[in-house]
Parts: sequence; structure tokens; C-alpha cells
Amino acid sequence: MPDSRNPTGGADRTEHSGTASGGAASGGPASGSRPESDGTAPDGSSHRVGLLVLCARAVARSGDLDGALRLLNGAGDPEAGGHRDVLDLAARVHAQRGELTEAAVYWRRVQERHPDDPSAAAGLARIERLGRRGPRAALTRHRARTALAVAVCAVAAVTAGTVVLVDGVGGRPERPGPSSAEQVQRLAGRLDAERRAERAREQAQEQAQEQDRETARRSEAADALARALRAPGLRPVVHGGSVEIAFTEGLYSEGARLTPAGAGRLAVLGEHLAGREARIEIYGQAATVPGAPRSGGSVLSLWRALIAARELSAASGKPLTAFTTASADQRDAPYASAAKNRTVTVVITPG
Repeated sequence: MPDSRNPTGGADRTEHSGTASGGAASGGPASGSRPESDGTAPDGSSHRVGLLVLCARAVARSGDLDGALRLLNGAGDPEAGGHRDVLDLAARVHAQRGELTEAAVYWRRVQERHPDDPSAAAGLARIERLGRRGPRAALTRHRARTALAVAVCAVAAVTAGTVVLVDGVGGRPERPGPSSAEQVQRLAGRLDAERRAERAREQAQEQAQEQDRETARRSEAADALARALRAPGLRPVVHGGSVEIAFTEGLYSEGARLTPAGAGRLAVLGEHLAGREARIEIYGQAATVPGAPRSGGSVLSLWRALIAARELSAASGKPLTAFTTASADQRDAPYASAAKNRTVTVVITPG
């Protein structure tokens, strides 16, 4: 039963006696045992045709049928474009893509030049049988090694004096000798390394651009939040992607006792925070007094942060777990005035 995924034979099948069961990337040119002398191209272009077919087959075997067709159709050589092996391989590639109409066109072109060609006859017969049952086609393309295969082919074409292709039995181009194969292998390794390095550079550039976009997005979000949080007694300042809220007057009369005005300021801020996705950090401040530590924070400033978190939670509807509290260092006090430093600083980072 024919393989419904590859109606005329796949790239992983071995060509048998010129029938349509051979794939686009099978072991030799599609002409099988046909002598080169009855091909379309003259002897002077046989090396060129052999190299073209070899490269196109390698690209097809790498999984990129589109690339194989581009090579076959873009040869720019009328003699090569009309050669039986080129036409037959193009027909096989189209068949593997499920494009049976296009495959039939190429095999008919083969028959126009070689009416008794068994490969073209077998391919057309199978297409006709599939047409009666209903065509089956599957389009599966893998491009992992395509760029490398095409690059190696292009270099091989330029350095044809190094990779020697001569007519062998049946008109097939002979494989390069060991030294040539080693040279092509080294070239392939170098091209692959360059491709990987280029891809790494592209990925690094993409990551940097993504980071720049994310930084810009956070900055814009912080600017918008600062505008939304402006209110009497509140002083929002943007720092990068965060907004720092300072209160223009002290919130506590002494110890951790809120003043009525301070409680009102925290209620206003809490209402503005309702429904917003943000990370909220509260830093308690304290005035520096004689004999007290001048750095390292204090229990009093931490307690003030906890009281502010309770007020903001009640006004915003957010749970206490939405707030992070800490004691600010005495050296980071926002004001020179002891009365104004009986306060907290709130840092809000939009989500």
C-alpha cells in the first residue's frame, strides 16, 4: 500500500531501477543507471548539473523542500534547468510536498525529452492512481540544517576545483575524495560555529531590547501612578520603575500615635491604592535624638511602619500580607526637622 504521507516515495527511500519509489534525497541522481550521454546537458555542463543535483538533494534530505526547489529553479542555467535529473528531482520534491499537479508537470517535461523514461512513467502512473482514490498530501518541513547545507553547497560551487565532480557510472557525479570531504567537513563546522555565534549575538540583542522595553514600560507605569497618587499632603517622586511617597508633615505626634491629620493622609493614600496591582513597601522613620543610635534603624520606626500598614490595609481593602514593613536607617530620614521625620515613607512598584 502506498505511503499516504509520501505518494511518490519519500526522501528516506532508496531509488530502485528508475521507478517513482525513490525520494528527492535518495542516494544518487534520479536518473539512476541512465548514461549521461543521453541527458539534456552537454558534457561541458555535466559537472555543474551533478553539483546542482547533489546540493539540492542534500537540502531536501535536511528537511527543507522549499530550499531544494529554490536551488533547482534558481540555477540560472537553461541547460541545467532542462536536464532530466534536475526535472526528475523537482518532480519528486513537489510530490513529497503533496503538490501532485506540479510533480506531474515536471515528469511530463521529462517525457517530452525522453518518452521512454521509466521514472517519469512510474511517477505519473502513481499520481493517476492516487487521483482516482483521492489525493493524499502531507506538508512536513524541517529547516534545522537548511542554511548550513545551502552555504556548504554555495562554497562547493565556488571551489569546484577542490570538490571534484566527474562523471561516474550512469552519469552520476562521483563522491569527493577523502581530502575534499575533510575540507568540506571543516568548512561545514566553521559555518555552523559562525551561525551559532550569530544566533547568540541576535539573542543577546533581542534580550537587551526586551529589557529596554520592559524598563520603559515600568517607567511609564510609575509616571502614571505618580500622577494618580498626587494629593494634598502627599509628595510622590518617581525613582526608576517605582514611586516613593513622602508626607509633607509628620504623621505621628509622639511615639507611634497617629495624629488625626496623619490618619487622614494614610486613608487618602490607601483609597488611591485600592484595586491596583503593586508591591508596597513601608519604611518607618524616626527623628534622631541625643544619646540614641544614629544608624541601624529602631523599634519605634518599625512600629510606625506597622501602624501605617494597618491604616493602608483598612483604606485599600488589601490584606496586611500585601505590605512589607521595615525600619528605615536614621541616615535616610527625609527631613532635617525632627517633627516632620515622625513619619513613614511608602515605596510603590506597579505590577
